[in-house]
Amino acid sequence: MPYEHVLTVYDGTPESDDLLDMVCRIAKPQRARLTILIVRTVPLTKPLPQYAAGVNAELDALAQQAEKFADKRGVKAATAVRYARALGAAVVSEARTRGVDLVALLMPDVDSLTTSDSDIDKVLRQATGAVMLCRPGS
Repeated sequence: MPYEHVLTVYDGTPESDDLLDMVCRIAKPQRARLTILIVRTVPLTKPLPQYAAGVNAELDALAQQAEKFADKRGVKAATAVRYARALGAAVVSEARTRGVDLVALLMPDVDSLTTSDSDIDKVLRQATGAVMLCRPGS
């Protein structure tokens, strides 16, 4: 079954570059739309801001870097930047809002799957489409 819309998370690390490269290789031949989500978590003790282009140079640069990365691989991508309390909730919300049928995430270690409130666990339980977990260096 071909994917029509893929969502991945990007943070600018070499591991997320590898994931984005893999996602581009999946999306390109299927002509799938690609959304690259950049999430900054904010503690409960601080207000949750709304992202606006031009306000945070670091996030703006990260979004441009992700778009250029995908463009070099022949994939037109849209970036979404979100502030959130937890990564998992932000991913699930974005995936549902955009109607994606594949979410691709890095899986740092197997132990993260055993914690009931982990971000990966939340995505696995609440995503409405397929979830692809990739280990760094695999």
